[in-house]
Amino acid sequence: MGLTTKRLGMNAFGSTVSQAMQAHQIHKYSVPHKYSLTPDGYSKYGFTRVPVPRDAIDWDTPLDFYDPPEFTDESANTDEPLYPDKLQFNNDDGTVNRLSYDRPYRVDITDPLNVHGRTGLRGRGIFPRWGPNHYAITVVTRWYRAGTGKQVHSKERPVMEVLLLKDKSEEDKYFHIPSVQIDTNDPNRFQSKLFLKKMCFNSQQYRKSDSDTHTKKSMFRNLAMASQDDPELDRAFQKQKQVYRGYFDDVHNTDNAWMEVDVINVHFEKPLADRPLEPGSQIALACWQRLDSKVPVHNNEAWLLKNTCHINKAFNPYSGESLL
Repeated sequence: MGLTTKRLGMNAFGSTVSQAMQAHQIHKYSVPHKYSLTPDGYSKYGFTRVPVPRDAIDWDTPLDFYDPPEFTDESANTDEPLYPDKLQFNNDDGTVNRLSYDRPYRVDITDPLNVHGRTGLRGRGIFPRWGPNHYAITVVTRWYRAGTGKQVHSKERPVMEVLLLKDKSEEDKYFHIPSVQIDTNDPNRFQSKLFLKKMCFNSQQYRKSDSDTHTKKSMFRNLAMASQDDPELDRAFQKQKQVYRGYFDDVHNTDNAWMEVDVINVHFEKPLADRPLEPGSQIALACWQRLDSKVPVHNNEAWLLKNTCHINKAFNPYSGESLL
């Protein structure tokens, strides 16, 4: 049964709520539901969200005649079913983790409902998974040093630089923080390390053909290599700091698929901080941006940079701004 033929808003939970409750225990704090209501988030696909009153975002609040359009980009993930009828939500089966970092979410008959409420658009959108889509985000920083090699301070606080990327397919002016979509828990950040090597440092040994990198055998081989052949990077990741873990307010979130993030800060010291950047094949630009002023990233990522500056007691160009 398709989403458009069913009524949303039922108060039903998945079958393994206890697992979801355990996931909620490690959630730090929650973020507002703001960018997920952006009307033109899917305008390039020909879809516009229906307006959702601020006092009717919560699924517990009745909203008569709520019948938003439905959009699923079928090319986003070929192994995810077009409809979620046979999927187990609020559950981690070892292959796909469908637990929320935030809290248990409702399931309307077969359809997962956004853990933060209505968005004005149904379907999976551009996400690869129904329900929570988990992303590992790595905020890579180093201290900004002038030509003398000494740390630079602003208002008596040290200034950091952050590693930012621009995709070749990027259609806007913004940079983004390195991130990778993950289906299963990755406590050792193998996938994040591999991503940095391929997309930021473009190591010769990772320059494989697209067909090769998509095979399971090569994927596991590359993940194993990522944990063994770069002790400097390993040491930096061992000192990682948690920035945020939970729901991420994003313009592409829908009623039935949404973004959740596990964000860490990895700080580079010398000699790793001086390693030359060499963008991978899918990256147009990898560069260090100085955080003595605001940098061109979307507001929800600027919020992560604000938190990173705070936990490092560095100069914070976003101090005093809510951003979310």
